[in-house]
Amino acid sequence: MVGSAHGLYDPPMKRKLSLIAVLVLGLLHPSIACAAAQEAPAQPQAQPETTPGPFQPEAEPEQPVRNPKNTVDFAPRWGIWRGEIELPGSKALSFNFIIDFSRDSESLPVWKLTLRNGPESLPAEMEVKYPQVIFTFPGTEARIEATSDRSDTALSGEYIYTHKNDSGVDVEYRLPFTAQCSDSRRFGWLDPNWKPGEPIQPRWVVNFDERTGPSVAEFHTLPDGMNVLGTVMTPTGDDGQLAGTFENGRLRLSRFTGGSGLLYDGTLEADGTLIGTFRSLAHHAEGFTASPDGNAALPDLFELTKWKKDVGLADLTFRNFEGSEVNLADLAPDGSPRLVYIMGTWCHNCADATNYLSQLHEQYADRGLSIVGLAFESPEDFGEQAENVRTYVLRKSVPFPILVAGQRDKGKATRALGALDKVRAFPTIAFVNPEGEVVAVHQGFVGPAAPERHAELRHQFTERIESMLAGK
Repeated sequence: MVGSAHGLYDPPMKRKLSLIAVLVLGLLHPSIACAAAQEAPAQPQAQPETTPGPFQPEAEPEQPVRNPKNTVDFAPRWGIWRGEIELPGSKALSFNFIIDFSRDSESLPVWKLTLRNGPESLPAEMEVKYPQVIFTFPGTEARIEATSDRSDTALSGEYIYTHKNDSGVDVEYRLPFTAQCSDSRRFGWLDPNWKPGEPIQPRWVVNFDERTGPSVAEFHTLPDGMNVLGTVMTPTGDDGQLAGTFENGRLRLSRFTGGSGLLYDGTLEADGTLIGTFRSLAHHAEGFTASPDGNAALPDLFELTKWKKDVGLADLTFRNFEGSEVNLADLAPDGSPRLVYIMGTWCHNCADATNYLSQLHEQYADRGLSIVGLAFESPEDFGEQAENVRTYVLRKSVPFPILVAGQRDKGKATRALGALDKVRAFPTIAFVNPEGEVVAVHQGFVGPAAPERHAELRHQFTERIESMLAGK
């Protein structure tokens, strides 16, 4: 029998009874839907809202056996998957994604791909050239090229990305990739018989082998006692939403966005410290040591970067993505408070900051607040930089202007901007009062993956904006 999760022809009565049993089990436990389809492909039934199913016809007309050479319906099963990217040192960057199937107005198949990091959902794209599939990720050149197995419930192939080496030369990495359908775990079991014990401590001081200064980790154990969400914060930002497990004293956390991938793998020692390795895909690895500390906190991020007193907005002119020169003083009427947002379209902390600043624009634009972004990008060519910014503004529906300021290298950015003592972090946000004076500079951005710290940041921003609007 030839079939897939997206279609069904009339099989013998014995197989029909088997299908009915499979579907009943699938409704009772949706997580086995993909595995059940492996034995007996059938028309999918209604699924939970979190994993919407494919188009379902009103009737089930008899259909011919389909040939994968002349049909576009064949593809990996829709549902939740667990993928693994093999890193050096026999480490696996594990992550979850969802494949969704529907049909367009002409009844042609449409596949939707979503990356999942705990509660975080990131859209991606999926191209099917059965049995080959290609995953691509907006705003990056990274991709996954894989082949589906005969049951359409497993994938194998490569994750391909480029990263500059120490000499500034782009190096292409090709890492083995595998994935299994109907596997909602973040990481594979260490011990199937393990039962939850004490949850991991919620707050830690973290010291890395190469990064300077201490960092702060914030973890939250879910009610099942094993799954963990959290992030690691530094004076330049945070790692975004990490998701993973704490099992048998071993902590494994990961985040995969398509263009980047982070993995923490640590073991709890007898003295209560956590010792392990941090990896950023294949191009960077370093050790870390963490100690539980309920009072751990970052330094005041308003005190680390300074604006040069002799530089005003009228001294800063950059081009928009259409190539026209724009002076920062001309972007808003005199007497308007402003935020100058130093960022990059490649930066995940900037993605969180852009979302928040877009909310601030909606909240305060009518009261006179203006926001301008200054983007520092990876390419050397202005045309490529401008295209990155244009695509970013359209994709994220950014409501405020973003100008093209230069390259992302912090030294080059410091010289191109000429207004800060040093560009230490992307993003960095300057607060400019109605008189045109820079009254504060905030380095870095802690996003919603650290809820308490993020709420504190929002409160600090709101207080300063309200004060500027009041002319104080």
